[in-house]
Amino acid sequence: MLMSSVYNEIFDEVNKLEIIDSHEHLPHREEARDKNLDVLQEYLGHYMDSSLVSAGLPQAQLKILKDHGRSILERWRIAEPYWNFSRHTGYGRALDIAVKAIYDIEQINGNTIEQLNEAFQKTLNPGHYRKVLKDLSKIKICINDASTLDYDPEFFRAALRLDQFIFPRSMDDFYLVTHETGISVCCFEDWLEACEVYLDYAFAHGAVVLKCSLAYERPLSFERVTKGEAEACFNRIFRTIHYPQWELAPIELGKAFQDYMLHYILRLANQRQLTFQFHTGLQEGNGNCISNSNPELLSNLFLEYPNVDFDVFHIGYPYQHVMSALAKTFPNVYIDMCWVHIVSPAACIQALGEWLESVPYNKIIAFGGDYKLVDGVYGHQYLARMDVSRTLAMKVEEGLFGIEEAINIAQRLFYDNSLKLFKLEHQ
Repeated sequence: MLMSSVYNEIFDEVNKLEIIDSHEHLPHREEARDKNLDVLQEYLGHYMDSSLVSAGLPQAQLKILKDHGRSILERWRIAEPYWNFSRHTGYGRALDIAVKAIYDIEQINGNTIEQLNEAFQKTLNPGHYRKVLKDLSKIKICINDASTLDYDPEFFRAALRLDQFIFPRSMDDFYLVTHETGISVCCFEDWLEACEVYLDYAFAHGAVVLKCSLAYERPLSFERVTKGEAEACFNRIFRTIHYPQWELAPIELGKAFQDYMLHYILRLANQRQLTFQFHTGLQEGNGNCISNSNPELLSNLFLEYPNVDFDVFHIGYPYQHVMSALAKTFPNVYIDMCWVHIVSPAACIQALGEWLESVPYNKIIAFGGDYKLVDGVYGHQYLARMDVSRTLAMKVEEGLFGIEEAINIAQRLFYDNSLKLFKLEHQ
């Protein structure tokens, strides 16, 4: 390989860097890990199951793979052909990289699955978080999206979702807001007050960033609507308040209410100069409307809330070229590479190469694991270090900058930019 010596020199240094992880879905405390899973069930709990289905695995067989009632080897034989089709994707590579580093097992296959499971069971004891996140991955802190403020501060800070205020689905969500805020919601003004109270409480108790994932359910186009329109929608909640407790009381509030609430939350964020994370681009799972997640749809928000820093997730993939223009144009827009090193390493390398020549590099966040399983985080961060090192090596070979500058840039991408964006300096 023409650039191997340059790459190796850069990667050796990049692999030593302490990093800040911009996004995870891990159990908020190590003791909250599910102790009743074997390694196949754990590894099929996020991402790899979607790859197997994409490769042709029927949903009925996926249920069998997650069933305790059959041996792990029997279930592996069902998964194996689809796993092999997916092995060289980012999802598959991350897991093979993880088992090599964590368990000293070369690859996940029929000859190793039982040995791997025996080793995995031992990691359900305390200490595995520290080994994977700190000792092996060198992660200073993770921004964790776990729907709770009861997190282990050694490993996590909290990302706060307020989606339940924007997109309540049933009276259960309505009553949960009352329970969590202590505000008896009888009108729209109460709902707005509860939202502000909840936001301020969360940031006083360890939340460092806001997060919206509504691109899974609707387009990211949030228009300005009047308070009266939103209140008229909100009053529909009370149409099902009489339903008996044993029946689901659905809520359908419509786009006008959702749009108003997102703008209301952004107004609160603008007043407090908070950072707001948006899911954009590919949605996890099998089947969705990817166009709902086009980050270009957020342009009006970038303009209207100049004091909010927008951390735009997943490089907008497959709209990564749109992200180039957005981050170049708007001072408050940052590109976050969370998840995408396992979605498409090649796309990350290509996109980062473009951004280094089009976007100020203090606006790029290199890594967020975006995993529910801790072992996957190791494999993902290793791929991220490889991708960034490969891109920087190519730029060195092209003469854009030298090796010392490449390593300085990597330090910014993996650590310094996140430290500033999430205001972690005094955490």
